[in-house]
Amino acid sequence: MPITIPSIGEKFPELNVMTTHGPMKLPDAFKGKWFVLFSHPGDFTPVCTTEFVSFAKHYDDFKKLNTELIGLSVDTDISHIEWVQWIEKALGVKIPFPIIADPLGNVSRALGMLHAESSTNTVRTVFIVDDKATIRTILYYPLELGRNIPEILRIVRSLQLIDKYGVVMPANWPYNEVIGENVLNPPPHHVEEAPKRLQQYKGYAWWLTYRELPKEEVEETKRIIKIRIE
Repeated sequence: MPITIPSIGEKFPELNVMTTHGPMKLPDAFKGKWFVLFSHPGDFTPVCTTEFVSFAKHYDDFKKLNTELIGLSVDTDISHIEWVQWIEKALGVKIPFPIIADPLGNVSRALGMLHAESSTNTVRTVFIVDDKATIRTILYYPLELGRNIPEILRIVRSLQLIDKYGVVMPANWPYNEVIGENVLNPPPHHVEEAPKRLQQYKGYAWWLTYRELPKEEVEETKRIIKIRIE
């Protein structure tokens, strides 16, 4: 059966879910905030445990970006609670965000989180949803590969700056190999605007021009995406 998933640019679907923090209605529970919904294959598994620890260690950075976290797997709420208690006791890390219990897989199927790789476990999916409940990014990772949590932070931060300044981001920003800490201008879509671009901005061609962001924005981004291993 083909997998159907919501698309980037669409509104996040309305879902009633049961979590370790009680029942929630999505996306209404995060009205006015960004949120990252991420699924994991199962509780009490090694890769997922390391991911949850990393999400918890970066939780304050997500909060500073007006962004909430919510996990999901097809395990029960009892399993989720036991697992997060084990993480806190054994590893000394408290998991501060809710986890959706989806033992029947209804939420997972609605969001396209069950793939051919495993019809019974959710793959490592990430939905990044903005403060208007619009899906801005969707990521998929295989079961055997843990996610890079600073990259998820970089995506949220970059999308918010894109909205704020009307720019587009180069690869690896703010450490791009071509324009460094600078950001790109969206290419013009009118023939009369094309020759003006290199008069207005630095660049390599009318369709490849760049500009600076305020220094404090760049430095804050670097601070946020720094890997925390303590």
